[in-house]
Amino acid sequence: MSKILVVDDEEMMRMIARRILSKDYEVILAGSGAEAIEIYDKERPELILSDLLMPGMNGFEMHKILQDKYRENVHIMYMTADGAEETEGQGFDLGAEDFIRKPFRPDVLLKRVQNIMDNLKQISSLTEEATIDKLTGLLNKGSSAKALSEACARENGALLMVDLDSFKLVNDMYGHDMGDQVLKGFAGILTSNTEPQDIRCRIGGDEFSLFIKGVTDEKVLKDMSERVNRQILDMARSLMGEEMQIPLGASFGVAFVPQQGRNYDELTRKADRALYLVKKNGKHGIAFFREELAKIETQSEASIDELRRIRQVLEERNITNSALRLDKEAFTVAYRFMLRYIKTYRTVAYTSLVTLTKKDESTSDIDFAEMTEEFGNVIDHALRKSDIMMRSRMNQYFLLLPELEDEFAESVFARIRNNWKKTPYYEKTLIRFDAEKIASKENPVEDRRR
Repeated sequence: MSKILVVDDEEMMRMIARRILSKDYEVILAGSGAEAIEIYDKERPELILSDLLMPGMNGFEMHKILQDKYRENVHIMYMTADGAEETEGQGFDLGAEDFIRKPFRPDVLLKRVQNIMDNLKQISSLTEEATIDKLTGLLNKGSSAKALSEACARENGALLMVDLDSFKLVNDMYGHDMGDQVLKGFAGILTSNTEPQDIRCRIGGDEFSLFIKGVTDEKVLKDMSERVNRQILDMARSLMGEEMQIPLGASFGVAFVPQQGRNYDELTRKADRALYLVKKNGKHGIAFFREELAKIETQSEASIDELRRIRQVLEERNITNSALRLDKEAFTVAYRFMLRYIKTYRTVAYTSLVTLTKKDESTSDIDFAEMTEEFGNVIDHALRKSDIMMRSRMNQYFLLLPELEDEFAESVFARIRNNWKKTPYYEKTLIRFDAEKIASKENPVEDRRR
């Protein structure tokens, strides 16, 4: 039953209002603005029905104090014998829902209160629809930032970033309908392991966040994380069967408020760092942000930056979608490395010698030299980026084709031939392919000549 707080310094008016409203609402009474503020803090009524002119603190003053204190709309309807229009205007400027003149008819009071309550329910429904994640019933991503930011600014407690580990496997193996059931079940587990005043959010996918008010004890949160992980497995097996083998669980990263600050964005980064530590060390656990962790990460990031810098120096400046063309010296190093790689990892590669010759002597040596240069470009673009080529003679190219299986070797040569057909030189030349498979001792070696 909805609560209405009736505020009036005249006891008779309070009794009349309670008699009219008590059939449909829970009615709470206050004899002054100061008493109403104390009661509001404990009862949080949906609506205040207040006399406007009271000694000590009038209705407007009480209304403003409540709105400033709670930073939210405090829904109020004024009772007044003052008929001045400027009085009503001042009240509506403060956010009053309505005014009713004293003395009032019982049916008119009931009707006006009912209209206000109906409007509030509609607003509440629309607000909930905009802020609640439909699947889990937790706060959605859009509303979570505001709720968590306000909590971090005002409350003491713990901000937790939470991941549901291995959730993707549920969707892959059991389908998205089962995935939705697991997400709903997990949301229920988070809710049952926290208090009503705590904040529970679904950030998106399998990512969640919590603000647990008043808790700064690591042991309490460790116990909670262990309990949640046990309950996740029980829930998953009840949904997917006892034979379920997916390693479902939850990872938690924690930053304490205010020990590690009150800025929500900064606290989120700290909790994320702690969460990363859990993920890195096997998942299904909890980690707490430490300043030492930040220092280690900073050093690690610096090392990674240096590694990337060195790689950029060594890597090609412009990586193309063609094979790697090397001179003889560089090709020799690459070839010897590939032989060692094949032996160590028991893989295979092909080497091939591709030779272009004149079909007849009517082609001049100068024209043929141009043809062989173009032929090299055709080979280059027909190969994979992982292949390596070297020009061994003017009309001959040596190819190293790593990790190439037998069934694909012919397609490489066919691709070179077909691309050469698109040039005006094809009818004036002949192509010869000689190929040899390189393998570890466990694999046979095969020659191909075409």
